[in-house]
Amino acid sequence: MGLKDTLTKFFNRYFFNSDWRCLNCGCEIFDKNKFCDACEKTLPYNDGYICAHCGRKVIAPENYCSTCKGILTALDGCRSYFNYEKPISTLIKRLKYGNARYLTEYFTDTLSVLYAKNYYNADYITFVPMTEKAKRRRGYNQSELLAKSLSEKIGVPTLDCLVKVKETKRQVTLRRSERFKNLIEAFRVTDKKAVKGKTVVIVDDVTTTGATAQALAERLKKAGALKVYLLTVASRPPIDKY
Repeated sequence: MGLKDTLTKFFNRYFFNSDWRCLNCGCEIFDKNKFCDACEKTLPYNDGYICAHCGRKVIAPENYCSTCKGILTALDGCRSYFNYEKPISTLIKRLKYGNARYLTEYFTDTLSVLYAKNYYNADYITFVPMTEKAKRRRGYNQSELLAKSLSEKIGVPTLDCLVKVKETKRQVTLRRSERFKNLIEAFRVTDKKAVKGKTVVIVDDVTTTGATAQALAERLKKAGALKVYLLTVASRPPIDKY
């Protein structure tokens, strides 16, 4: 990496102002948009046909797509604002691994649109927990940042009722079937009384297989939750597209 690239990376990290620069390319913009015109045209909105259950992009209307059919049974519904493609996938990685917390505000705006559009009428917003060790290593939990920000925006309280009780292999390194096995007994509900008979919305950054959300929903349902939904910034479309 040359000196110019090093300096650019330094200034983008420590002096980036999301109010006057494109969130993707960093060029100056002079209106209230979050992206320049060129980057706006590349955003992978999830605004076509979607699976009625898990909300993924599909090529034709489906009640249950090939990814969620018979699998995401504990979840009552899932929705995502984008498809997990560039440049959104790059921005999510910046939030998740690059300490780009300024992206929380924009992503929360997208989540609030999903919430209002789907009329979830939740009693609580919650988030995907991390082990304390993992959280210390990263410095924050991006799912928690999104959930608390959304809570403030829509006026639904956050409920910190889930804990991850064991370290698991990184989901991204596993095959689909392995992801579900990897999360068996990984989570626990800490306040069963609070969730009993309630509607809970789980917030996260990305839906891949849905294994994590399914594991959390199972625990919440066993604790007495009435309905459990998932909202994410982006989701991966089914591999076979239906």
